[in-house]
Amino acid sequence: MRIVVIGDIHVQAEKLWRMLREAGLADEHNRPTDELRGDATKLVLLGDLVHAKSRQRYADMINVRRYDEYNPRHLERAEALQVRFLREVKGFQERVPAGNMTILLGNHDFNAATPGQGPLRTDDVSHLEWKPGHGSDLDPELQAWILSWPHDIAIEGLHFAHVGPLPEHNTYDQAFYLENRRRWLQEDRDFLEGTPYRLGVYGHTPVRAGVNVASQGRALLLDTNGHRDEYAWLEVDVRNADYRLRLHGLYFDELVPRLSAE
Repeated sequence: MRIVVIGDIHVQAEKLWRMLREAGLADEHNRPTDELRGDATKLVLLGDLVHAKSRQRYADMINVRRYDEYNPRHLERAEALQVRFLREVKGFQERVPAGNMTILLGNHDFNAATPGQGPLRTDDVSHLEWKPGHGSDLDPELQAWILSWPHDIAIEGLHFAHVGPLPEHNTYDQAFYLENRRRWLQEDRDFLEGTPYRLGVYGHTPVRAGVNVASQGRALLLDTNGHRDEYAWLEVDVRNADYRLRLHGLYFDELVPRLSAE
């Protein structure tokens, strides 16, 4: 079996379709290929499809110089573009046999589909989409689809979730933010000990420049799509005695100023 895993997208449609095409799972028209419709390949998206992760990304998305989430026209355009993206992904999934493509529920997805939860904030930008008093109502069909996404999934002895190995890591209540449940990454502890899983793959915590591990080497972190043109997707070949893991993408994209000429 072949498993393709993609981390947090945050409305970066071009990156998502590029990764799916590179993996051979989408054609040039962003439709599922025969490989993904077959019985030997699984696709896992680790969640957080919504909410651009910076003010500049919002500005680029809606084509303005500076995004202002309190400007009704800006917010309306941000919502509309995200709805279009969600419908594209939903349409793609509907063309895939059940069980071949899993989208895991991220905290930003849950927040967007839960009007009663206050808006999230990333750095200096608040995510006001679909929030009472600010945005419009999210289409009920899309809302139900998002809330149907599982919190985690196990495939062939591997565990996949948005944040981490434990159920409380992927429960997006108020305590999730008060307790900062990504702190498990800093602990020198094997969180998969005593589970039936050999490895876990998780998103949520941004990482750069290739392989990043936690849980004493048994957890791989794959929120790799956030900086400039960087992106990465994980390919897992499940074999009789082992797993072969290969990371594909552009791992490092940075600008470094030149020294001033004297």
